[in-house]
Amino acid sequence: MPKITNVEFLEFSANHHNASRNWLVIKLNTDNPKLFGLGDASAMEDEDEVKSIISSWTEKYLSGKDPLESEVLWTNLYHDPHARGGRLATTSLSGIDIALWDLKGKILKQPVWRLLGGSFREKIRVYANGWYTNPGAPELNAEEAKKVVDMGYTALKFDPFGQNNYYKISLKELDIAEKRVESVRKSVGDNIDILIEAHAKFNVMNAIKIGKKLEKYNPLWYEEPVSEERISELLEVRRKVNIPIATGERLYTKFPFSEIVDKHAADILQPDIANAGGITELKKISAISEAKHITMAPHNVCSPVGAIAEMHLDKSIVNFEIQEYHAEFYTEHYFSVFHGFPRQSGGYVELSDKPGLGLEINYEEINKHPPLKKTHARGGTIKGI
Repeated sequence: MPKITNVEFLEFSANHHNASRNWLVIKLNTDNPKLFGLGDASAMEDEDEVKSIISSWTEKYLSGKDPLESEVLWTNLYHDPHARGGRLATTSLSGIDIALWDLKGKILKQPVWRLLGGSFREKIRVYANGWYTNPGAPELNAEEAKKVVDMGYTALKFDPFGQNNYYKISLKELDIAEKRVESVRKSVGDNIDILIEAHAKFNVMNAIKIGKKLEKYNPLWYEEPVSEERISELLEVRRKVNIPIATGERLYTKFPFSEIVDKHAADILQPDIANAGGITELKKISAISEAKHITMAPHNVCSPVGAIAEMHLDKSIVNFEIQEYHAEFYTEHYFSVFHGFPRQSGGYVELSDKPGLGLEINYEEINKHPPLKKTHARGGTIKGI
């Protein structure tokens, strides 16, 4: 059985309509040069700190260990260091865990989805993100949405609230936000799912006011209407707004998700596999949510490694809802830095039965797109405090 030896890092960048991203991929090596695992540890910033944590943990906890014992290693990495959680620690843990699953699949010559229990679906439904101008005129967003549907998507997400709001929203800003949603709905018709993103910006009073205005457009969900910091606020919005509530991209490990599930404060959970604890932890979050018939729609601003890891999970869980998919809206090299990443067709993707995650590194293409010194994202807010 191969033993873990050391870790290397692959860093690269890409852009889409509203953001530029740096990604941090780890390559977990073994004493067999042909066997290694790929993981995504993209924190979206603070990459140097994450690399330091992963390097230290690999030397202290992983070197010489059997990569098949992924859950034992996960538990040691979570409980032994003093940090026990926090975004940088769980991102580091996520990258290692994904790499261990990729490595396990290669050793056993099986795709990760099969090792997770098998396939509940042949095709994985995806929704488009990264396609729209923010802030954009309602007519422009409608034109952009029509192009997305013409590409084959059956679902698309956007933030209609622009940039100049935090906690509260002016009547003028709310009016144009509603017009954006109305225009997109008219453009795509009644049979395409629209997902409304709020980026955790609003307080309870305004989140409820906004939600009630948008009910008539029949969104698939209302994402992060309030901060993730107080579950009671999320629950209050859910009780008063007749749109399913989604949340979770800013939460890490199973523990906060278990409280949301226990109080049924959301209808859809959105942990990010590169930040919340990797494949091992998302599989547990899905089991916890299944117990109350809550569905999973993993958040994804990942590299191809993290994104395909989420798809392997999606294929293997019964309570899967839909998968976020930016890939076709990034610069084209998103599909060439690793060979084997699936393109959507008709709003769905399919996975191969190649061992592990099924990706092959294209070092030459990665080297053409080094990390950016400064990244940006227009999906949030200009804070008034």
